Amino acid sequence: MRLTNSTLLRGYNRSLNRLRNAKNDCEKKITSTRSFSRASEAPLSAAKALNVRKSQYYSAQYKENLKVASKFYTEAETSLLQVSEKMADIRETIIAAVNTTKDIVDYNIYAQQLETRAQELCAIFNTDSAGRSIFGGDSDNAMPFNIINDSDGRPATVLYHGVPVNAMNNWDGFPYSDRVYMDVGIGMVTDQQAHTQDPMSVLDISFHGTEITGCGADYGVADIDLSSIQENRTYAIDIYAEGRKQTITFQGKGTQQDNVDQINELLADAYRKDKSHGKSVPVMDDQGMIYLTDANGKPLEKGVVSAVNNTAVDSRRSELLVIDNDSNYTNKFKIKANNLPENMKFRLDVEVDGERKEISFTSGADDFSNPLNLIYREDVTIQNFQKALDDAFGAGKVNVTTHAPNKGVVSSEGSVVKLWGSMPLSEEEKAGAAVSTRTVGTLDFNSMVHDGNTQYTVRAEINGVEYEKVLTTGTSRAATHTNLFNLFKNEANATGHMCNENTGVCTFGDVAVNFLPSTAANAAPIKTDYNVGMIDPTSLENGKEYEFKVIINNNLRNVTIKGGADAKETVKNMRDAIRNAFGGRTDIYVGGKGEVVTLTKEPIQTVGGQVEAEDMLFERERIYSNNYIQLTLDAARSLRNGDIEYANGCIDRIVTASEKLLSKIADLGCNEDFIDFNLERITTREENLAERQNDLEIADPEYQITLWKTFEAYYNACLQMSSSVIPNSIFNYMK
Repeated sequence: MRLTNSTLLRGYNRSLNRLRNAKNDCEKKITSTRSFSRASEAPLSAAKALNVRKSQYYSAQYKENLKVASKFYTEAETSLLQVSEKMADIRETIIAAVNTTKDIVDYNIYAQQLETRAQELCAIFNTDSAGRSIFGGDSDNAMPFNIINDSDGRPATVLYHGVPVNAMNNWDGFPYSDRVYMDVGIGMVTDQQAHTQDPMSVLDISFHGTEITGCGADYGVADIDLSSIQENRTYAIDIYAEGRKQTITFQGKGTQQDNVDQINELLADAYRKDKSHGKSVPVMDDQGMIYLTDANGKPLEKGVVSAVNNTAVDSRRSELLVIDNDSNYTNKFKIKANNLPENMKFRLDVEVDGERKEISFTSGADDFSNPLNLIYREDVTIQNFQKALDDAFGAGKVNVTTHAPNKGVVSSEGSVVKLWGSMPLSEEEKAGAAVSTRTVGTLDFNSMVHDGNTQYTVRAEINGVEYEKVLTTGTSRAATHTNLFNLFKNEANATGHMCNENTGVCTFGDVAVNFLPSTAANAAPIKTDYNVGMIDPTSLENGKEYEFKVIINNNLRNVTIKGGADAKETVKNMRDAIRNAFGGRTDIYVGGKGEVVTLTKEPIQTVGGQVEAEDMLFERERIYSNNYIQLTLDAARSLRNGDIEYANGCIDRIVTASEKLLSKIADLGCNEDFIDFNLERITTREENLAERQNDLEIADPEYQITLWKTFEAYYNACLQMSSSVIPNSIFNYMK
C-alpha cells in the first residue's frame, strides 16, 4: 500500500494538534486551578458540583438571615432589659408615693416622674433596627407606640399603631399583628392549602408591642364630650368595639340630641353590616357615652369600646373631638347605688367647675310586687339622686349614667364633676341618743381545756366595773359556760346567760361582757377582734321613737327603736327591733347598756341622724389596664387626684408584669442560643461543602504541571521529527 504525502501530512497535523490542545488544556487548568471549564468536559462532576454550589448559596443565605435575626433578637433583649429597669423604678416610685404622708404637691411630683417613665418606655419600644421597628409587629412604622394627652394637657392614653391599648383584649386584633417568619435552613414546612408556614420550621422575627406590654381591660366605654361638637363642622372618629374598627364621619348639628341620634344611626349601620362582628352593637347615650349592647339592645356588663379622632379621612376639614376612653382610671365618680340600704337619707357635696353645692337624697327600695315591672332600689336611688342634682344645678347640667357598665357614673358635658364627703353631723342631728362603738374582748373557748379541773384567771368588765376571778372549767364546753355564768351572775345581776362556744361572745342576762387580758400565769385566753355598737338605753325617753343606722357585715339597716319605761324595757325593744331589721338573726345580742354584739368579725356601727357620704356612698371609677405603660399613666393620674388606694392597687400589677417581662427576656435568650447553634451548624456545613467543591472542581496543580511538561516534550519532539516524516517538496529542490 502506497502512502501519499497528503496522507502523511494529515496524520502528522492531527497528532500535532492533539498534543497542542492537550498542552493548552493543562495550561488552562494550571492557571485557572479548575479541573474543567465547561460542563461538557466532565458532565458527572459538573452535575455534582452544581448541587454543591446550590447548597453553598442557600447556606450563605441562611447564614445571612441568622445574622440579621441575631442582631434583631439581641437588640430586642437589650431593649427589654432597659424596660425591666424602668419597671423597677416605676414600682419603687409608686411605693414611695403611697407609703408616706404627703400633700398634693408631693403627689404631683411623683405623678410627673411616672409620666416621664411611661414616655421613656414608649421610646424604648419604638427602637428600630435596620429601618424596621423591633416591636412594631409586621409594620415598618418607626413609632408604633404613642401617647396622647387629655384635656388638661397631661399624658393620658397609650396608642399602638393609632389604637388605644385598652381597646382590645387580644393582641392579635391590633394592626400589623401578622407574624414575620425567616427561613434559617431547619426545614421550612408550608401548608399548601392555607399558604402558611409551620411556625416550628421557621424563626419568628416579629415582636408585637401589645403582646409584650399587655392590652385590654375588664370593661370600658368611650365618652365623647357632646359640647365639643360644633354645628356644620365635619368630624371623623374611629370606633373600636370587640376588636372591630369602624370609622364614622358626620357633620355637627344644632342640638346635642340631634348629634346623638345621627351618631347612633351611623353606628348601627356600620356594625350591623359587619357580619363578622357578631350581634353586639355600640350605642351612644344622651351623655355621649358609647357602650355595648346585645342583639336586644340590653347594655352589656363586659366589653370595651374605645374611640379616637381620625384625621386621615379629611385632614383639612375634620375637627377634633374631646374624647375620654374610660377603660382605665378616670376622673369620674360613681354612686354605689346597689350597696345602699333602702329608704335612707344621704347627703354629699357636688362640685362642678369649681361650684360646690350640698345635696341630699333618699335611697330607693325594691318593689317586686309586679312580676312584669320589677323595680330595683338602685334604679330608684339613681333617679332620686338625679332629681337632687337637677334641683341644685339645673336640669341637664349634671347627669348620672343609668346603664351598664358605667351605671351610677356622674358626669357633665364639658365640665369636671367631683363628689365630696358630707360635713360632720351637727350636734342637733346627733341629739336624742348616745351612740358609740368599741371593740369587745371574747373568751377563746377553743383554746381552753375542759376537763373539770383546769383553772383560769378571768378578767371581765361588767357594767363598767372590772372583776378578776378564777374559773374552774367543766367537763364540757356547756359545763364551762355554766361555771362562767355562776362566777359572774351576781356582779351582772343576771338570771341567764348566752355564749357562743366558737366565738366566745357572752351575755349575762342583758349585759354584754367584755373580757380583758390578765397578767396572771394561768390567764384565760381571749380574743379582741369583735366590734360592738353601743346605744345608751338611758338616753332614750319613754314612748319616744328613735331612728338608728345599724351596720353588720357591711349590711346597713334603718332601725326604729322605741324608748321603754326603764332601761331593761328599752333594751328589750332594742333587741327586738334590731333582730327584726336583720331578718331575725340569732347572732345579735343586746346588753344592758345597749351594746349590739355581732358574732362575725366585720365591723358593726350605730349611727344617728343622716349618713355621711364618704366611702359608703361613692367611689372613683377603678378600672385597671392590662398594659403596664397605660397602668403607669393611670397611677400618675390617681396620685394627682390623691387616690392612694388606686395607686396602691397598681403595685401588684406592675410586679406581675415585671415577672412576665423577665420570662419574655428568658425566651429571647433561648432563641439567641438557638440562632448561635444554627450559625455554628451552617459554618461547619459551609466548610464541608467547600471541601467537596474542591474535590469536584479544583485541579491538582502538581499533577497538571507534570502532565503539561509531558505534553510539551511530546509536542517539541513531534516538531523535530517533522523533517523525516514530511517529504521534501519542489520548493526545497528550487532552493
